[in-house]
Amino acid sequence: MDGTPLNMTTLLVVALAVVAVIFVLKKRYDSNVPLLFYAVAVTFSNASDHSVNPFLLYSGLAFALLLRFEFMNLGFAKVISFFATSSLCLIIYVFLHEVFGDGSAPF
Repeated sequence: MDGTPLNMTTLLVVALAVVAVIFVLKKRYDSNVPLLFYAVAVTFSNASDHSVNPFLLYSGLAFALLLRFEFMNLGFAKVISFFATSSLCLIIYVFLHEVFGDGSAPF
């Protein structure tokens, strides 16, 4: 990590993702923080050379949007929450690998 502004911005996006993971793990499904993260991540991924696999990014966004529904039963909400949390953690891993690794996305 050489301290470039792009790497620092990537770390700020990762910090927002960690806050989103905490909100999802605390079962605050009505929070807008995961949706805010995905808005920032999509914008950042399109505007910079640090990119995330679009399938991972947009499927995570779909799971975050599904969590907003209040009529899901407990079992289905747990499954969707697991997928949303997993996609957030994978996006965190990809961004951190691009900053601290060799600069390429792992997948």
